[in-house]
Amino acid sequence: MGVISILLGIITFIGMTGGGAVLGNMVVNWKNNAGEHLLFLNNFSNNNIMIGFIAVFGVIGLLIMVSLVMQGITYNKVVKIQKRVRRL
Repeated sequence: MGVISILLGIITFIGMTGGGAVLGNMVVNWKNNAGEHLLFLNNFSNNNIMIGFIAVFGVIGLLIMVSLVMQGITYNKVVKIQKRVRRL
């Protein structure tokens, strides 16, 4: 169970970072289409938008990953202690 939690945390981080890249790309495409009519959108560069989305989603994914990894490590240690107590 602890190993599954650790792996789920790593997969969540990768998925959130990838999701930020996909969503950022969608926003950049929307900005390019709407930028012809809304001139204030031309002040934002495409790279800054992509970096912002990837960073925000990456940080959220990192927080979730750290939580799941620490929960998995704690679970593994508790199981080891429980096995020692049962032997006594």
